[in-house]
Amino acid sequence: MFFIVFESTTPSSKAALAGEYYLQMQTLLQTQPGFISEVPFASPIHPDQTVLVAKWTDETGVHIWRKQHDHLRIQYKARHGIFETYRLRVGPDSSSGSEGGEQEEGDAQNQTKHKGRFVVLYEGPTNTSTANVTDLLDTAKGSVDDVAPELVDASVYQGEKSMLWISSWPTKAAAAGFEKAIRRTEGDAVHVFCVKRDYGGTDRSEAPAGADADQAASIAEDGKEVEG
Repeated sequence: MFFIVFESTTPSSKAALAGEYYLQMQTLLQTQPGFISEVPFASPIHPDQTVLVAKWTDETGVHIWRKQHDHLRIQYKARHGIFETYRLRVGPDSSSGSEGGEQEEGDAQNQTKHKGRFVVLYEGPTNTSTANVTDLLDTAKGSVDDVAPELVDASVYQGEKSMLWISSWPTKAAAAGFEKAIRRTEGDAVHVFCVKRDYGGTDRSEAPAGADADQAASIAEDGKEVEG
């Protein structure tokens, strides 16, 4: 399995347009080979901050999606007209027992150059009460105490039916230590993935080669169609 974690900040004045783009993307995704699911979450503290967690069968499907014309067009418009900030982290499943679970620590060619090389996604069931945000934070904090010095960054988001705790770690051992230490509850889920690329609007060093040019070309092609 292959993960895409897309965190973004959208000003309230652009929320309606962002919602339209999201619905267009969802329609496109349903026909994409390898697509499994995409779930949105929002920050319980900063409502303008959201995250989308997408699951794919493999990286081949992600590559095809990345080249899809309408996807490129919406990406360009969102990058230049919607998001204040955004960050993408992508990579293969590295959970214990998964097909990619043997990802080596030293496989530098297939890992981000940033410090947070492994991400743990912990999703716990909840209702929409604020108390459950505290519950998840307490669960995560209690689990992270033993390995806290190695924690790179973390954030908590709230979904319609669950809460999501995202944490990143410098090594597979640290991520696995946290995974094993999590105080599990009925109905929760944990995934670990090795970050292959980590980039955003200002730091494009790990963006896919040619991504910016492909997005710009999709807009130019649309312009030619209108002129014709």
